[in-house]
Amino acid sequence: MNILAVDATGEILSVALAGFELRRAAKKHDEALLPLVERLLKKAGADWEDLAAIAAASGPGRFTGIRIGMSFAAAAGYQLKIPALAVSRLAAAAGRSKSNLVLGALPGWKDEVYSQSYRKGKAQGEAAWTSPQDWPAFRDAAETGGHEISYGETTAADLLPVARILLAAGKLPPFKPFYLKPASYERPRG
Repeated sequence: MNILAVDATGEILSVALAGFELRRAAKKHDEALLPLVERLLKKAGADWEDLAAIAAASGPGRFTGIRIGMSFAAAAGYQLKIPALAVSRLAAAAGRSKSNLVLGALPGWKDEVYSQSYRKGKAQGEAAWTSPQDWPAFRDAAETGGHEISYGETTAADLLPVARILLAAGKLPPFKPFYLKPASYERPRG
């Protein structure tokens, strides 16, 4: 099952397919995404028609990057008549662990940490963002509660295992962005 995954949520744009991944630092992900996907398809020896689905990182991450990746997946999926899958980067982070109880965690802006608990791959409770000052205690409490911590940036390759599970389940979740912070959130000036 060939799934193309795209992650435009951070400074590094990444695309992945069947054991291949390309990454590119790009200021304008919207201009770089299609050429990078075409390079990936060529490298993997695949064509657009070989794809079974397209997965996009739905967040958390940069608002514009989320929209770029998801718009690309939606448009390409529609054109190819294949599913477009929204994959949480927190689920992708948690999916790197083999533990049954995992706290998927991502670095955020100004050293904040975004996190969510997963039990056997299913989200437990609400996702949260934690200040850098509060993260050590939050992490310690999660570990004391039996969580393995899976912390770090994700790439498109990390989305693929979660996308495969979603596609195999047959019932696709809603294709919508995962904005952990409110749209009115602004970076403090200073």
